[in-house]
Amino acid sequence: MNSDRPAAIVLATVAALYIWEARSFRGVTVSDVVGPSAYPWLLGGTLAVLAIVLFARTTGATAGVGFWGRHGRPAAFTGSLFAYCMALEPVGFIASTFMYLAFSHRWLGEQRWLRAILIAAAATVVLWLFFDRVLEVGLPAGAIGWPR
Repeated sequence: MNSDRPAAIVLATVAALYIWEARSFRGVTVSDVVGPSAYPWLLGGTLAVLAIVLFARTTGATAGVGFWGRHGRPAAFTGSLFAYCMALEPVGFIASTFMYLAFSHRWLGEQRWLRAILIAAAATVVLWLFFDRVLEVGLPAGAIGWPR
């Protein structure tokens, strides 16, 4: 059996449980069209589709490759996402997002630092404007307290 199939089964199970739990989220007001369960449904559905794709895909090219050779980069990437989440409150949204995007963009294959920094800066500004100004979500300001 392909080593990805057990992982796909676990991911599909997690997606099903995630969607099942998202059904219990209720909106605060009647006028709330989307409701608080929309985003968890989107995440759970995306995870379920990706689990199905992972289960259906067959690869024989990784025979003989050890666990860390096959899963090391995804594990490190997951760890970096965790570190980003932990840095949001103390460092702030703008600084932590910029640093995370610049380093991850470079790590994922960008050859030039300048381009990685410019893309990270542009993406950080767009994300901040969208969440802070359009959706009016209070983003962590960090120790500096900027912007507010």
